Amino acid sequence: MSSHDRGGGCLTAIAVVASILVFAGGAVLLYLIATNSSLLRPQSAPLEQEELSPKSFAEYSWEELSEISQLISSASSDEEGREVASVWGVGIGDTRTVSLTDGRQATATVVGIRADDLADGSGAAGITLMISPIALQPMNSTVTCHGGWEGSQLRSWLAGEGADLLPQDLLDQAKAVSKTTNNVGELDDASGVTQTSDVLWAFSLSEVCGPSTLFVDEYGNDIWWRTFYVDYSLYDDVLTAEGEQYEFFEMEGVTCKSDPKDTLMLSHDGVEVAWWYRSAFPSSEVYDTSSYFYQAMSTGYPCTIADPTTEAGVVVGLCI
Repeated sequence: MSSHDRGGGCLTAIAVVASILVFAGGAVLLYLIATNSSLLRPQSAPLEQEELSPKSFAEYSWEELSEISQLISSASSDEEGREVASVWGVGIGDTRTVSLTDGRQATATVVGIRADDLADGSGAAGITLMISPIALQPMNSTVTCHGGWEGSQLRSWLAGEGADLLPQDLLDQAKAVSKTTNNVGELDDASGVTQTSDVLWAFSLSEVCGPSTLFVDEYGNDIWWRTFYVDYSLYDDVLTAEGEQYEFFEMEGVTCKSDPKDTLMLSHDGVEVAWWYRSAFPSSEVYDTSSYFYQAMSTGYPCTIADPTTEAGVVVGLCI
């Protein structure tokens, strides 16, 4: 037998062995897939996340939604975060029923994806929810907007009795976020807008209606005999600085003067009610004193002002 023949036989043997190894490797891979082996799971991901399976927003438990929200939050960009939300069946405008502890029903709506910053500075919260009116409450016990949202009675109520109305399994997943607000009251400089850390909060005018031109549209820049000259755009700047409009309200076409789909017409116990924004009326140039907060009207009209001692719907924002 020639050396050439012997070399060919060796190559044939190697090829046979390689074929056997490939077949065996394929069989092992098929076995791992069939048995859902943990060897195929990313070792850095919690097991609970891997055990989830995509379903509709309303079918998840709050704990499962919190796990999904963490995946969204951990995404490398807002675009990737949206893709993660989509894979798990969570989208802007999704709704589900929330059973309150007083026996009433409210509705939770997804209004934002990666839209709020976590108060601990660790990044963006994955999912922002709006919960339709859970109660009727005044903004303050006296006719004042001094101290704005930060010093308001409603904020204190939401941190205590208001929170008690929400199911505990939802509260357990709620994350503190930074909310930007005019916490002064009378204010004509947007640099005076500050932040609070809140688990439950009322929406600002700009978060619902977008940038404000309310003052310039209504009062222009006329010279008044009492005030001489007022640059009313400064007050619009203060209102606009209280946060960007959530995607849900933008999709619904909501502005400070328009709600084409009646998105803001909300009810409590079956009755349409006005509901509070956390935004204080910033000007004392129009009225003798600045003692009002903004509301959405019971008709759904996006914007009016009201005496803070009057009762109105409490629409809750929270992040999970």
